[in-house]
Amino acid sequence: MNIRETVRKRILVDMLRSVQPTSRWKILIVDHKSLRILNTACKMSDILEENVTPNSRRGYFKETNIYPTKEAIYFITPNEESVAALIDDFTRPKPTYSKAHIFFTSTVSDALFEKIDNANAKAPAKFLAAVKDMNVDFLPQEEQIFSINHPNSLYALFNPSSPSQTAIEIATTAKKLISLFSTLDEMPHIRYHDPMGDQSSLSYRLAMALQSELDDLYKMDTDFARKTTYKQPVLILMDRSFDLMSPLIHEFTYQAMMNDLLVLEDGKYVYQAESNADQENGKDEKDGKEKEDPNVKQKAVLDESDAIWMLIRHWHFAEAVEYVRDNFNRFLAENKAAASILNSNSSKSGFDNLNDMKDTITSLPQFQEMKAKYSVHINICQECKSIFERRRLDAVAAVEQDLATGETANGTAPRNIMMDMTPILIESQIPPYDKLRILMLYIIAQEGIQDMDRKRLLDAAKLSLEDSQAITNLGYLGVRLSTNQEKKKKLVKERYTYYGRVAEKRKKKKKKTDGDLPYDLSRYVTMLKYILEDQLTGTLDTQLFPWLKLPPVEDAPQQAKASNIQKAFTKTNNALQPLPNAGNAYSLRTTRASWATKPKATNMDGPMNNGTAAAPTDVEDLRKNGPRTIVFVMGGITFSEMRACYEIIKEYKRDVILGSTSIINSTQFINVLKQIHVKDDKRTVGSVESIQTRSAFGDAIHIPKSAAGSMHNLHAAASTTVKDETPGTPKKKFGNLFKKKTVKE
Repeated sequence: MNIRETVRKRILVDMLRSVQPTSRWKILIVDHKSLRILNTACKMSDILEENVTPNSRRGYFKETNIYPTKEAIYFITPNEESVAALIDDFTRPKPTYSKAHIFFTSTVSDALFEKIDNANAKAPAKFLAAVKDMNVDFLPQEEQIFSINHPNSLYALFNPSSPSQTAIEIATTAKKLISLFSTLDEMPHIRYHDPMGDQSSLSYRLAMALQSELDDLYKMDTDFARKTTYKQPVLILMDRSFDLMSPLIHEFTYQAMMNDLLVLEDGKYVYQAESNADQENGKDEKDGKEKEDPNVKQKAVLDESDAIWMLIRHWHFAEAVEYVRDNFNRFLAENKAAASILNSNSSKSGFDNLNDMKDTITSLPQFQEMKAKYSVHINICQECKSIFERRRLDAVAAVEQDLATGETANGTAPRNIMMDMTPILIESQIPPYDKLRILMLYIIAQEGIQDMDRKRLLDAAKLSLEDSQAITNLGYLGVRLSTNQEKKKKLVKERYTYYGRVAEKRKKKKKKTDGDLPYDLSRYVTMLKYILEDQLTGTLDTQLFPWLKLPPVEDAPQQAKASNIQKAFTKTNNALQPLPNAGNAYSLRTTRASWATKPKATNMDGPMNNGTAAAPTDVEDLRKNGPRTIVFVMGGITFSEMRACYEIIKEYKRDVILGSTSIINSTQFINVLKQIHVKDDKRTVGSVESIQTRSAFGDAIHIPKSAAGSMHNLHAAASTTVKDETPGTPKKKFGNLFKKKTVKE
């Protein structure tokens, strides 16, 4: 059972189903924070099936209806506001409900419980039926991903003027992690990142705070972590400074690219509904299909209810586009009714162009199931493709990859990275936002540059003072900005440095096969993946990642035990399968990356045959292969790191959970950097309110239009400073921009 299913079961069974009033129907009351947990874990249909009165979910201070004969379930946060609203419902002359079954998201304090108890004694009629701590004070964002919804964590942890705020953030994070382990019913062995080797890291402070909380819970709850037959899990604690390249580099897998380039509202993808007279209405918002009104913007939630999303979210974008297009063409080839309609209007038998596909869906209003499954993804593909070309991300990403990996696409060291970078910085078509990301990567990769060089580069890029401040503020996260600064003495373990893995690879002189080779613009592998690999094979460095307490001998990882056997397991089949490569405009590569290799389709596969996303691998079975590994990163995780987590699960057949204070994109990361030095009351960006309204998970700041490329002149002539097509020549096909490396004989 994955983490989302675990929380879902806890809410539906341990909370909603445990209350069985004689009148059958019950009222569910939530506050703003508990509503987010509810929406993340459950669908509306799940809740209604538990005999919850429709439209009874609400935030506090807003309910005016009175149901004196019905019992109410309060799923609320243990804070003053929610408790005050609860008490008000039952201390008025006419109580709102007959009974209150109170379920707190986390442990309620003695003071608040006493306040409720006193109100119950003084109320016109005793209302208190039950009080229970649910310990679900975190968001199960995906099957193996969670966050504690602290979007301001990066600021709280690294702001130099708020040491007290850092202490509060660490203490609050520890308490929320207690909710996680209480829900999982596990007592973890803790490891922490200690780059200085002196127990001064934020990770060590969190490890100590969490261990204290775990010890207290173990003493108070005699059932906690005593029933499992599996080995104790391993928890690895880190903060965002362990890898600063991942939040900056452009990632071209489907989920990551979409969250980097597109504007989302309340975690939903917004697109223009297609106008036709026969549109069907009434789909559930949680299922990602709200009621459609012609010519009105629609919102789509991308989650496990979307079979296509579940299949392609971690694929390279070029392969995702290929899959959507090929399956669309297959539908037209296999469906005589659709083909008949199209043949009467067009001589085309297939589509290579996303615009043609979008127009075709509009002309087939009677095929609503097909439209529901594909219209969202066709829009996403089209919009990402347009932004990619408009912002010249092929040129930008090529330099980024050389900076992040320390080698070119041919496997050689870059001769003069500054000369490669300069044309990007002076190109007017490339927005300042992307230039800033490249400059940050350059300084991180070089471990500081000359102050005069930095000034020249900033002037060439024409960046603002605010952008310059963001670069300066990298210093608060441990980046050496200038060669004049003294290098800090750190525990240098080559494998866990940005270029160490390149040197390690060269030492091994392993000849790669085509299947191992990445795309030219996707060569960087996030540091998290290597850390997870080493943990699962028992080779994670014990100086850089010490144990807080030495684990029992029987639980200690065995060095590289059966790693080859684990990798030899066959990958689980997906219910939705890609089509065999059939010579298409997007596939100009001779091989696929190994992580993108997928089984071939059968006639019964695919969304056109009502396929659904394959159920996640049974993680309970995976735990038989070794203890569960949980990684928690303070300051945010990236979508590339989320993908790496799933890749490790598939490759090693082990249960891995990844969590963080929030899920971030590059925009949020940079916006916080711009003002991380400012006192809290003077900040203008990065507030909780602005962060929570724009993201795939409600955690990321709105991507400004200038960053999304919409402010640029689409007809501007291409600069000669960046190699590309000259004005008036045909555009390269999109797939050309994602070339694969080739094996040298």
